[in-house]
Amino acid sequence: MPENLHRRASAVATTVMVFILRSFVKSRVALSLGTVRVTITAVALIHLAGTVDAQPVVNTPLGKLHGTIRSGIDRFLGIPFAQAPIGYLRWRAPVPVKSWKGIREATVAAPACYQPAAKPFGPYTSEFLIGPDISEDCLYLNVWKPAHVHARVPVLFFIHGGGFGSGSGSIPIYDGSSLARHGVVVVTINYRLGVFGFLATPELTRESGKGTSGNFGLLDQIAALQWVKNNIAAFGGDPHHITIAGQSAGAASVSDLIASPMARGLFQRAIAESGSGMGIEMPTLGEAESVGQNLLARAGVNSAAQLRALSPEAVLNAAASLTPPKPGAMPTIIFVPNRDGVVISGDPEDGAAPIQSPVPFITGFNADEGMPPPRMNVASAFEMMVHARYGSSADRMLALYPHGNDKEASESWATLARDRYMASLTIWAQERAKSSRQPVYTYLFTHPYPGRGWDGTPSAFHTAEVPYVFGTVDRSGSHLTQADRAVESRMQSVWITFVLSGKPIVPHQNWPVAGRESTNVMTLGQTARMQPAVSNKERFEALRAYAAAGGKLSLF
Repeated sequence: MPENLHRRASAVATTVMVFILRSFVKSRVALSLGTVRVTITAVALIHLAGTVDAQPVVNTPLGKLHGTIRSGIDRFLGIPFAQAPIGYLRWRAPVPVKSWKGIREATVAAPACYQPAAKPFGPYTSEFLIGPDISEDCLYLNVWKPAHVHARVPVLFFIHGGGFGSGSGSIPIYDGSSLARHGVVVVTINYRLGVFGFLATPELTRESGKGTSGNFGLLDQIAALQWVKNNIAAFGGDPHHITIAGQSAGAASVSDLIASPMARGLFQRAIAESGSGMGIEMPTLGEAESVGQNLLARAGVNSAAQLRALSPEAVLNAAASLTPPKPGAMPTIIFVPNRDGVVISGDPEDGAAPIQSPVPFITGFNADEGMPPPRMNVASAFEMMVHARYGSSADRMLALYPHGNDKEASESWATLARDRYMASLTIWAQERAKSSRQPVYTYLFTHPYPGRGWDGTPSAFHTAEVPYVFGTVDRSGSHLTQADRAVESRMQSVWITFVLSGKPIVPHQNWPVAGRESTNVMTLGQTARMQPAVSNKERFEALRAYAAAGGKLSLF
């Protein structure tokens, strides 16, 4: 009764705003920045007029869900999208969740998928880390929606990072409330990780009946997308207007889904933060199966059935004892997606490879993704690093990056690292422009996160942009400046305009699609403007020549 009275009292205040929003959704092709501002304002006023204390309930095709409401945003946490992948279902494709009777509680996030315990390190303080609860029963997702928007609104589907071995959809910086306040439905997900998500063996390949194994974590992501397609309308979301987004391993997953025939038609836009051109080599199915055979030996078992009988702790310990199959200068992650020709066709790291979903795509990196130089003897360490990494191209690199003293060498260390992955991104985008009709927008995020960077000072480190996108920078616990708030507003505005229209809009700036010869990117920080991706033309040409000769440009 109180909720009914409140809704009646707020009806007059919300009717006009709902009409504006509905009109916008019907005419979103004719988007302008001014329209976006009107829409965001409309949604905000709806929330102010319609905030209620009653707990929201939605009726999905699978059953009713009971969530919570906070500041005009309905939150539904811990929603199952597949059956628990335990026992017989461990290392099998996800099985659709069964319907339920009555009202299911969706007020608490589910445990993270099974992984090692998380501890703060470097710049990654508590807001970037999972909580204490982990479980194999982890295939759940979270939904944030505007409480009183009745029109179908776009959906942002976010895939967390963590090197395919850690993370969850419920990390504090992934709270979707702020983004939902801009008039979209936000979804974050869990997917199986590490050995549980990416183990391949010949037996598992035969068992699948499809000639594949080892991509279970990606199949989880696809299952979650299918769940969204079938159920998101109950939350006010448009199942035909879905943007997939992710960061780091989540960004790699976005590229994998673009290359996946099984994900075709499940999304209409894509965003990869710390994304394309990472240089992470994807193994073949045969290579992944070889790693899996080593895992069986380490675990002391001979079959998938015996491995399924082990505790998750025993499996994780056996995986931790493996050494990378191809040790080298760059870090190697053992359990990752593989090129099986079934879940993934082609190589997502190859810009020229055919793709399955040529949807509008934002992809880029942060200014300080690289690791910092040593504290002592930087000049000599820089020379040693360049010779070890760039081989016959080392002398050319050393001539282009000053290193006469430790100060010069320290600056060149950071600049060369950035130039390396930005050159990789640029070459990847040029190849994609030549090989497909996919519109790609590239960027460099430059604003320092207010927390502690690798060297103890704020920096735009790997993952630093995520809180600005989600509007969760206040989770840092640090003093926020006007610049922090301005960058947060800019990043949300750019991402939201892209979700709504398929084109990122930056006030007073033209952000063109990456072309066959383009070497510019949009820098996003306290200012936003197009500028060269690499610090100068000579350095870009040197890095491109190094790559053309077989060298590896990469994030790491």
